Order: sequence, then structure tokens, then C-alpha cells
Amino acid sequence: MTKSVSPHSANLEGSPYLHLVIGMSARNPLGFLYLWSSIGAFVWANKRAPGCIQVLPGISSPISVILLSYWESEEALASFVRSKPHRKWMKFFYRFPSSLNLYNETYRSPISAKYHNQPKGYAYCTDVHPHKG
Repeated sequence: MTKSVSPHSANLEGSPYLHLVIGMSARNPLGFLYLWSSIGAFVWANKRAPGCIQVLPGISSPISVILLSYWESEEALASFVRSKPHRKWMKFFYRFPSSLNLYNETYRSPISAKYHNQPKGYAYCTDVHPHKG
């Protein structure tokens, strides 16, 4: 029996939301230990932060993770950057600068947002309707 696919699209017109991509990878054993011992708490802190709509963590290699998060506003994201969990991560990074590679990229609404079976991301921010075609 074939399962059906349920496609949806998000209404992005006038969306004030933004998303943040954070990439982290260990450069040495200290970075590896810190990354894997604290990434869960960092993801949880993101999820609990006021204005954070959703966080989607991913493992891209044994030494690298990517976090994709969706935020209600620049102010909400800036508030998280000033939060204790974020400051703790940055304190480690500045104390041991050769331990981790870090990057972050912030984006505004995408041109399109289509989902199959389970809406994620911008679908949490706006109206979602069945997608045809």
C-alpha cells in the first residue's frame, strides 16, 4: 500500500520573521568534548528563549553540528545573543579560540516555503495551506 503525501505551502507575504543558521565544528579534542557535552543545553536554551519559534538541530559530521532557528524578530534574536547561555558559549570560544569553528548567518523570509507531510520552519510562523502542484 502506497502512503499519500500531504504537500503544504506557507504564506510568506509580509512576514517579519527571520531565521538563523549556526554552524559549529570541533578543531581539537577540547572543542570536541565541549561541543558534544554542551550542545543539548544550548539547543534547549534556544528553544526556551522568548521569540524563538523553532530550533532544528542537525549533525553534519562527527565533529560538526548545524542549528537552524526561527525567530519572531531581530529584537528577540538580539536578546538571545545577550543571554547567559549564549554568553557562556562565547566565553568558551574566546578563552579557547582554536577549539571550535563557528559561523552564523541570518536571513529574512525565503522566496517560497513548501513542506511535504510535516510542515516545519516558517510553517510555525504563518498560515499554511494545502499546496497544489
